[in-house]
Amino acid sequence: MSSALITGTATGIGREVALTLAKRGWHLTLLDIDAAGLEQTAKDARAAAAAAGQAITVTTAVVDVTDAAAQERAFAGHVARHGSLTLAVLNAGIGERGDVFDPANGAWQRTMDIDLTAVIAGVRAAALAMGPTGGGSVVAIASAGGFFPMPVAPVYAAAKAGVVHFVRSAARGLASKAKVALHAVCPEFVDTPLVRSVQASNPAHARALLGGDNVPLLAPATVADLVLQVGLTPQKYKPGTVALLRQDGSVEFPSVRALMGGKGQPGAGAAPGSKGGQGGQSKQAAGVAGGSAEVDSVTRAARAAWATSGLRAAGKKVQVHTLSSDFDAATCVVDAPAPALPTPPGTLLLRVVYAGVNASDVNYSAGRYHNSQAEARAALPYDAGFEAVGVVADVGQGVAGWQLGDCAAVLSYGAFADYTVVKAASALRVPHPTPQAVALLTSGLTASIALSEAGSLKRGETVLVTAAAGGTGQFAVQLAKTAGCHVIATAGGPAKCDLVQSLGADRVIDYKRESLKEVLKKEYPHGVDVVYEGVGGDMFTASLNALAPRGRLIIIGMMSSYKDGWPVTALPPGLPEKLLWKSASLTGFFLLRYAPLFKSHFARLLALAGSGQLAVAVDPAQFVGVGAAGRAVAHLHSGASMGKVVLQVARELPPGLPVPHRGAPASRL
Repeated sequence: MSSALITGTATGIGREVALTLAKRGWHLTLLDIDAAGLEQTAKDARAAAAAAGQAITVTTAVVDVTDAAAQERAFAGHVARHGSLTLAVLNAGIGERGDVFDPANGAWQRTMDIDLTAVIAGVRAAALAMGPTGGGSVVAIASAGGFFPMPVAPVYAAAKAGVVHFVRSAARGLASKAKVALHAVCPEFVDTPLVRSVQASNPAHARALLGGDNVPLLAPATVADLVLQVGLTPQKYKPGTVALLRQDGSVEFPSVRALMGGKGQPGAGAAPGSKGGQGGQSKQAAGVAGGSAEVDSVTRAARAAWATSGLRAAGKKVQVHTLSSDFDAATCVVDAPAPALPTPPGTLLLRVVYAGVNASDVNYSAGRYHNSQAEARAALPYDAGFEAVGVVADVGQGVAGWQLGDCAAVLSYGAFADYTVVKAASALRVPHPTPQAVALLTSGLTASIALSEAGSLKRGETVLVTAAAGGTGQFAVQLAKTAGCHVIATAGGPAKCDLVQSLGADRVIDYKRESLKEVLKKEYPHGVDVVYEGVGGDMFTASLNALAPRGRLIIIGMMSSYKDGWPVTALPPGLPEKLLWKSASLTGFFLLRYAPLFKSHFARLLALAGSGQLAVAVDPAQFVGVGAAGRAVAHLHSGASMGKVVLQVARELPPGLPVPHRGAPASRL
């Protein structure tokens, strides 16, 4: 028999949760300090249940949640009536009460008492009631104010941040001791009487709080739906999940761990579908890039101001001044003149926020992507960097559909720079210029297009991904799994193997402890159908020999030889005969040859990220400023990186970005 206890049910989110559960036939205990509103919700819940053909009981109690003993009595009474408690939703809360720094204002403490202390008391009461009867689920309603500064409501923000941290800190122990799954849902601004009253009574305060006029508010039903998803889907949402519901309806799972592989509570805050122990994030996440492409006008205007603030000053950029696969020796940071205005017709001027770092940056600095070394020498000095995300600072004549403050992702040479000019026709729109959005460019597109076009991937096939913990390997693993394939993945060391395991790989081979050749021979005697190979050397040879009849090996690179000047690879003995005998194929893949497919595949990646089916791991090492590009490239080639290595070009980030996240792919974007 499913039953729920909900606090703060007279209006808003709590009321909507109650009505939704009533329609599903749940028995309810409703608490609120507003007797009239409480009874109206109870009446409406009974009517909703009857209309749905459900027979339920609805019990009400007028309770001040700051009375911990009263909360305990209410929870105990519920269990006495129904035998157990499936779900508790702790929704009671109030807003800021005056200026905390006003000596005459003592009301501020009430906000802390209700919004934090009473929530902790509620969780405790729920655990005491649920534990002896087999456990249950508790969802605390916090707020986006638990993540973002709220200068006009500092006590409220502090209380909500306390709820978030309490949930993260208590979840693991509570799940272990009492079989109670504790979560938090943190919406941005919701259409509730509380928000409407602030808008009516103090428009200036409301404007400061919301960030502008006419900001669309979240419907309580939207929040209620997420609350029930998180609270009632244990196979998807691990204990300690903290879900951030953005104004556009997208959902993010801000990370429990600041660093990949850093200290944290395994299992707490894990993103939907993750294996636990990886921390939680993303945009269903992650402000990655997923979600709606629409950004409110206030945020766009603020970003436009940020992007144009440095137009009159000289910037910096990285240039290749001599040809070498030693990136530091080949490049230098030079002054870049202030961008020339107006921007040329058909182009966009971007202020770069993040740039992607790729293994092939050393190939570009060595001149290997020119038609010849002579051509490369003649082009010196030339700008370095392949990919970036940024904010539009100027729009060239004849460009439609772009405006100042929009955010764009670009695959264009010269990304290691404060400003860059790109063709508008090739720019890809993203809601936010984040590290995750960068990762979907070269790394994501390579995996998506290569597996589809060069690999001709089919459901049920066996796929081998080498360097699976790298920037592009992580996506190849997930896309192959999404396509219904069995995925074998290689990585070096326990941390990287854990990362790849969390992405869904069926068999992870730690090549530092196991022989790839022997594992494939013993466990996959019939061979593998598709190989996504970017390492070269012995890894290439072992993969080639393991191909199944009609197998396809895709060469996306040979990273092991890049730093050594990319010497000509000696072909494995008998290569033509092996391919002939198996009717197998060996296909090279160079991303820029597939430019016409960028937009469609990028859109698909964003959709997968936005629906929570694609996670993005960003390497935790932080490199800030154009001058750090060399160190970032060296870090990638050191073998220590996990996930996408990203350079934060802008020292000051634009306003309105999602909660920063680096590390494990806690985000299913």
